[in-house]
Amino acid sequence: MAGKITYLDGLRGIAAVNVMIMHFFVALAPAMVYGNELPSHFGNLDQLFSSTPLGLIGAGNFSVCIFFVLSGYVLTHKYFKTKENGVIISSAVRRYLRLFIPVFAVVMLSYLLASAGLYRYYLETMVISAGSNYRDYWNFTPGIVDAVKQAVWGSFFVGGKTSYNPVLWTMKIEFFGSMLVFAMALLFGSIRNRWTFYLAAAVLYLNSYYLAFIIGMVFADTFNNETPVFKTGNTIILSIILVSGLFLGSYPISPVTTGSLYGFLNTGFFQTPKVTYHILGAGMIMYVLLNSRRLQNFFSSPVPVFLGKISYSLYLVHFLVISSFTCALFLILYPVLPYSAAVLISCILSLFLIIPLSYLFYKYVDTAGVELSKLFYNWLVNSCGRGGAGHIKQKHLSSAIFTIYNKLFK
Repeated sequence: MAGKITYLDGLRGIAAVNVMIMHFFVALAPAMVYGNELPSHFGNLDQLFSSTPLGLIGAGNFSVCIFFVLSGYVLTHKYFKTKENGVIISSAVRRYLRLFIPVFAVVMLSYLLASAGLYRYYLETMVISAGSNYRDYWNFTPGIVDAVKQAVWGSFFVGGKTSYNPVLWTMKIEFFGSMLVFAMALLFGSIRNRWTFYLAAAVLYLNSYYLAFIIGMVFADTFNNETPVFKTGNTIILSIILVSGLFLGSYPISPVTTGSLYGFLNTGFFQTPKVTYHILGAGMIMYVLLNSRRLQNFFSSPVPVFLGKISYSLYLVHFLVISSFTCALFLILYPVLPYSAAVLISCILSLFLIIPLSYLFYKYVDTAGVELSKLFYNWLVNSCGRGGAGHIKQKHLSSAIFTIYNKLFK
């Protein structure tokens, strides 16, 4: 945990739990996420969750945007504090391996579960929960070669639908978003008119998840200045921004009608309103957290920090448990209990598997990914000798980052 900002870890942990809650809803009460498109099982509660700020409970896409803003901030924070290019180069070289090791492990675990036929419980559950509107998007034939290809290449460089774990759709965005802020920090981080380039990048990616990384990087820059322009202790201003950020973060995934609570936001200015509004909301939450000692103390408390420590592992493994154990348990309880009771018991008991499994995954897989990425970087530098290491840093590694940067801006 050395060098980590604990309250940011705490925010990441709460966001990971929120993604998990969303996937409980998707499997067992999909109308809470998708609204009237799917059958209701909880009466007006479904409508409230899918069309009001109550939907913040299980606002998975909003939480993903929080992940991306956090990444933009954390990955460049040390650079803007020290202005040492080596900080960025080291992080960029290690990034793929650091993300890949846990992804590879979870895809292999998913391959085993799929080969054992355990995902059939998810398919059977969705027929019950979603009825005739069920969209069979997670029915595939497992194969070891395909699993390896998806873990090594597809998740990070192709993106989109990922058969073995749907949450891996974020990995390509996470990887390329990381490279984007690394490149921008190296290119513009030390020049006086860098704000012009930041603004241009924000406009260019206004309708993309990459906007979240840029917002995080801008915060890392401004809050590490000697006179941070975004710093404020005014509780009224912070409260207004916090409420506004939560409101934007609750913007529904389900279709938004003109007469709804969010109808006034449908101006047609944004191509994908739910993406841009969720990113802007995540940026507001991040801004308030960076300024509020009270919130920092809350997110630095033991439970959020623990959840933050296992957040990457929790994010990767929870859907596998939901799609096998949770759904299997629900199918046992559903015929003998009321629907709501079957859902509630299935979700609560699943936590007793998800949390310990996430901790074990963190301890033995996630930390291994961190250490292996460091060893790889040290080996790469040391194998070239002193002069060679400097040559790699200044030429080859920077060139690779700039190449990715140029591709993103095409």
